Amino acid sequence: MQQNIKQTDVLRRITKYIRQNLELQVILTAAAADLRSFLGMDRVKVCKFNPDGSGQVIAESVDDNCLPAMLGLHFPGDEIPAETRELYVKVRVRSIVNVDTKEIAQSAVYDLETTEIVPEEIRYRPVDPCHLEYLTAIGVKSSLVLPIIHDEKLWGLLACHHSQPRVISESDLELVQMLVDQISIAIVQSNLLSQMPEKAARDSSLRHIVTLLHSLSTVELQPALAQAIVAFGGSGGRLCIREKKQSNYPEDFISCLSSSNYLKVYTYGKQPVMPELAKYKLMEQYSIWQERYKFGNYDDIWAISDIYQVHGLRFLQVAFQGSKVRSILMIPLHHRQKLLGYLSIFRNKVEEETVWAGEFDSDQRQLYPRQSLNAWREYNKTPISQWSTEEIQLANEVGKQFSFAIHEYQLQQDLHKQTNHLQRSIQKQETLVRALTKMRQISQSRF
Repeated sequence: MQQNIKQTDVLRRITKYIRQNLELQVILTAAAADLRSFLGMDRVKVCKFNPDGSGQVIAESVDDNCLPAMLGLHFPGDEIPAETRELYVKVRVRSIVNVDTKEIAQSAVYDLETTEIVPEEIRYRPVDPCHLEYLTAIGVKSSLVLPIIHDEKLWGLLACHHSQPRVISESDLELVQMLVDQISIAIVQSNLLSQMPEKAARDSSLRHIVTLLHSLSTVELQPALAQAIVAFGGSGGRLCIREKKQSNYPEDFISCLSSSNYLKVYTYGKQPVMPELAKYKLMEQYSIWQERYKFGNYDDIWAISDIYQVHGLRFLQVAFQGSKVRSILMIPLHHRQKLLGYLSIFRNKVEEETVWAGEFDSDQRQLYPRQSLNAWREYNKTPISQWSTEEIQLANEVGKQFSFAIHEYQLQQDLHKQTNHLQRSIQKQETLVRALTKMRQISQSRF
């Protein structure tokens, strides 16, 4: 009875944290502390996975007299096998390891074949030697690990460690599972709240771009380009459209790509440096863009996370070699299936210092993570910045605004050219009429 009361108190406190706090970090830290106090274990940590599969300890409560602190440390993705990750997601498998007995006890929430909820059943088997070595190296005798799922994906893990053998009861497991379920709710809440200021910032940037393109006496393409690049956190970008039409210039943008003389390019920030022997002077002239949009699929924004992974972008790889640019967002500008130009946003590679487990701590209980560090650091020293779904949506809106503005701008140019041509024709006709009138007057005066 007393145990049930304690369990209820823990869950009540965590639920209260979720309702009263907007910061996920605060909720996770409080949950780790409460759970460690209830279980009487030496460490409770929450590890969140990155898109590349690596993980980071983002919340922890630890008795540092028994186990080393791991808060903020990163772990390579290959420390958790792919098949284990799959079990975490599909059946929500929970694992309990006893290092002394070399056994692992596992129970699943869902059936692997039917995906239906299954009765509580714990199965025992020998622990994988590598995992046993890992736990021994970090000073752990007993561990409990549960997956944290968000949007049907493995968001992270909740891990409880103890430096001495410890029995994990079914009631303990039930409590931790309920706590993990509450954490999943907190993640949903946190994501919704974090999207609000991000959306507000995107809307503000879009309004500014609209003002520059549509609300002023002239179309401000250069400032609008700069604002667009800032909105995407870019390091540079370009707006390529056809130059003012001359009598011998092609009528459409695609034909103008045959010569840089026919094109007008606005630039901001970092730019590609084309080699002297390059086939074309401008990046927009290369056929990869025309090939991409040859079927008129101009609504398809090309979000390139890593230019060095796209075979057809070898010319850009050379042009950007002296810079940190790694990603490109290519936005085709069009009006009624007519290509008007290209808007491109450049973004640098992500440079961040990643502190891996075992990198600096001399504590012998962290020797195993240090062993897997060397090869992994070489592999992940230039992480790639992915273009998010929200950024693609913003790019669609920005592209529409630029397309409409450029269409109107070019119509005005054409109208202005026609007006000038008409005025010159009228002036010529008036001059001719005056000349004829004068000649007639001279002729009449003679007779």
